[in-house]
Amino acid sequence: MAVRQRVVIGEEATYVVLDRQWRVVEPVEVYLEYLRQEKYSPNTVRLYAYGLAQWWSMLEDRGLDWRRVGVDDLASFVRRLRNRGSDPTVVALRPEKAAASSTVDVSLTSVLSFYRHHAIVTGVPAARQFYEHVKGGSMEAHRRYASFLGHLGGGQDRRVIGRRRDPKAPPPFLTPKQVAVIKDDAGRFESGAGWRGDLRLRLFWTLLEETGLRLAEALLLRHRDWQPGTGTTAFLEVQPLEDRRRRLRVKNQRYRRIYLSDELDDLYGEYLFLLVEQGLDVQDDLPVFVNLYRGEFGRPLRPETVYDWIDGFKKRHPLLPGAWTPHWFRHSHATALLLAGVPEHVVQRRLGHSDIHTLLTTYAHVTEDAAMRAAADWKSLVARWGAAA
Repeated sequence: MAVRQRVVIGEEATYVVLDRQWRVVEPVEVYLEYLRQEKYSPNTVRLYAYGLAQWWSMLEDRGLDWRRVGVDDLASFVRRLRNRGSDPTVVALRPEKAAASSTVDVSLTSVLSFYRHHAIVTGVPAARQFYEHVKGGSMEAHRRYASFLGHLGGGQDRRVIGRRRDPKAPPPFLTPKQVAVIKDDAGRFESGAGWRGDLRLRLFWTLLEETGLRLAEALLLRHRDWQPGTGTTAFLEVQPLEDRRRRLRVKNQRYRRIYLSDELDDLYGEYLFLLVEQGLDVQDDLPVFVNLYRGEFGRPLRPETVYDWIDGFKKRHPLLPGAWTPHWFRHSHATALLLAGVPEHVVQRRLGHSDIHTLLTTYAHVTEDAAMRAAADWKSLVARWGAAA
């Protein structure tokens, strides 16, 4: 069967797909190289390589030519994915749990994108069977986002094999009390004794709490990106950075500015004093979060170190949600802002979502509750209409 293989060239890691003879699958490599040249996220390359390895395995099992496949083959592929790679025509005595719809959709998307690319680059016509063209005059065409490498003419391409997603649950979040426990476990200020524990991690969790930064965005911050408040409001700049060695990348590769509270800025100042006391030469290009107690001193902090601390924390505090991750701070930040009545477009800009629909879809339960609370005061709304008249 075909497999996805991780390859390290110098300090950069990427993925290729190998067939059952352990040869690089050339058509897949052409497409993956396109993704690399277009600066797609390494995680996207990894996921698409996995989906295409599954597709190539099915082609090998059935003796199919990748250039001469049809909608029936694509439908069989989806059934195979849902059956976790086994032949859907064979009834298993002990069937495994079906794969999640989101997992299936990622692999399906990788195959569809692969064929759309080859439809233009090498002229393979299979992609024409996988899409139907919606005329530009229809309302549905205007509502849909145009996928890359689409038709140059008017209208829109729509999948023949549609998506089927699991019901989307509200994103998990941490309560203020739970956040306080996490921060105090990392580091706590004691009167007369100063800071106890790891002030660096105290700053890290406070930063995620107050800004909603993603883990990669926080770990890629440099001291030059943090603009202290000197008579004005402090802010930090999220730069479109990438560190392939640590497998970190700012999502969407877009710049944004986030304003900070005085308390968070003061905590950063105390952290700077700690770095100087530790003998670290604080340069503008030095990452804000570095190794202080394990690993090579002064080197950039790795995600693995953060997750190792989380594992230890969960053992010390088994009553807190066992599944929490740094991304829960982002959900908590967005939920708090929306519940406080901050306009959706402001929350979108602060979180760095490229599309406001992402925010409205992810936090629909919050925005809907806010709308329902406003509608509950219908008497005041009606009174305003009378006053306006």
